[in-house]
Amino acid sequence: MAGYTILGRDPYWMNFWGLMILTAIEVIAVGVEISKAITMSILIGIAIPKFIMIAAIFMHLYGDADSKILTMTALFPAFFIIVMVFFIGLTSPGAPTELPAWCRPPSWL
Repeated sequence: MAGYTILGRDPYWMNFWGLMILTAIEVIAVGVEISKAITMSILIGIAIPKFIMIAAIFMHLYGDADSKILTMTALFPAFFIIVMVFFIGLTSPGAPTELPAWCRPPSWL
């Protein structure tokens, strides 16, 4: 059990129920016949809080005594990944859509 509470309850159970509710909303959003743009907006909008909930509670990036150093340790490689993706996109504008032949699956030929 964690050494802190969220709204007076165990953070793992609160996180579990929060993730279950958000997953149910995702299933409903996919099951209901609405436009792709709205469905994708809902799914992306729910993915961000789910990511934060998982990282904060299960990866101990929030609430623990050493959470600040764990957060910085987790964010350090993320910075370089973002920079790498950004500069690959800037230096090669066709990079996201035009894969070299050696990189394509056989079905794409």
